[in-house]
This record gives sequence, C-alpha cells and structure tokens, in this order.
Amino acid sequence: MTPETIRELQSPLDKKHVAKRTQSGRQLDYIEGWHAIAEANRIFGHDAWASETVYIRCVAEKPRKIGQSGKDGWGVSYVARVRIVVSSPDNPMEQVIREGVGAGHGIDADLGLAHESAIKEAETDARKRGLMTFGWPFGLA
Repeated sequence: MTPETIRELQSPLDKKHVAKRTQSGRQLDYIEGWHAIAEANRIFGHDAWASETVYIRCVAEKPRKIGQSGKDGWGVSYVARVRIVVSSPDNPMEQVIREGVGAGHGIDADLGLAHESAIKEAETDARKRGLMTFGWPFGLA
C-alpha cells in the first residue's frame, strides 16, 4: 500500500458517519454498509479492491408473528464470510487479503423476502467487519 493509503487508513473516523440504533435495550454505534463501500472506493480506488462472499448459510428459518397486529410471517437468519482483496496500485499481483464474518436476520410475511433481507444483512455485516480490519475509517474505533 502507498504511504497515502496508509495515512488515510490511520485517519480517525468522522463522527458524522457514525449511525446509532437500539438493540436488546442497548444503544449501538455503527457505520452503514454504503459508507464502508464509499470509503473503500475513496481510499483504495474503485478498481483496486474487491469483495467476495466466500460462504453463506441459512442457520434458522421458522414461522413467527410479525408486526403489532401479530400477523403470520417468517423469521430467517444467515451467517456469511466475505473476503476483501486490496491490490497495490503499482503491482496488482501484490495483494492484502482480509475476511470478515457476519450475521443477518430477516422478518417478513413473504418467506422469499425474509431470506433476501437476511442474506443482504449478513453479507453487509461481514463486508464491514472485513473492511474494519484495515483501520479507523471503517469503524475500527
């Protein structure tokens, strides 16, 4: 990696990019998936990094009540592993490879939509965790 790239990876995450949500009674800080991709494009270059889902598996699927009305629906959960490959701008054969593991949960009246939501969330979570290992701009802090 270039000295400029390393400098960017050591730069602190701007707090304006930190989102918040409540889960299980606790407030969690996180960066959104689109922001992690935008930062990877900015820091590494649009054509110098890649994200590959190397593993994804449905680990739960069961009927459940959803919404305040308690209508019938589905809950599904997936786990995923995503590989991040960053190539050197000077030598594309020189690469840094990292992986992240994530989980996703989907709830919907339509079983297919519940699966789609869970898959996207698992891949996004794994991608962000893989990118996080590169440094502060990806939420390492």
